[in-house]
Amino acid sequence: MRMIGRSLFALILLVFSYSVPLPGHAAEAGAAAATQAGTVVALPRSNEDIRKWYNHQVSAIPALNKQWVKDGLSAEERARKAQEIRHDARVKARGFMANKDEVKLLQNRDIKHYGNPDGPTFDYLVEKNRKKGLQGDAVYEEIVTSSSRTDKAYNAKYGVRPPAQAP
Repeated sequence: MRMIGRSLFALILLVFSYSVPLPGHAAEAGAAAATQAGTVVALPRSNEDIRKWYNHQVSAIPALNKQWVKDGLSAEERARKAQEIRHDARVKARGFMANKDEVKLLQNRDIKHYGNPDGPTFDYLVEKNRKKGLQGDAVYEEIVTSSSRTDKAYNAKYGVRPPAQAP
């Protein structure tokens, strides 16, 4: 049963990772759409569309976490997977952005806030939660929960409502 869960997880990640191809991975780098498994999927071009795409990616984390729990993954394993999905979505979203000066601004903000141009590392999140007084599995559960929450200010800036916000 655990193997089926892992296979399901791998399939979901594959679908989410390739539901919108990365720039340069389409037949033509500037193509308006690409065909993936017989489905035409538009590349996100505007910052609004990129933000929607990002929110969609991280909104899958709660459902994935339910499966991970069923599969018997530890809180730490689930936290690592959730953080990786969020991190990968951040990096891919920035890859979609046409204005590289905007990307640099976001990276500089992340360096200032997290000490890393690509957002918080797993170790950073663990330390942050421990400083908040969390211990044991509560540290990891908070990482899982927070991985599906997106920044309200950035969503408002682009007029985007996430598909589902975690509490």
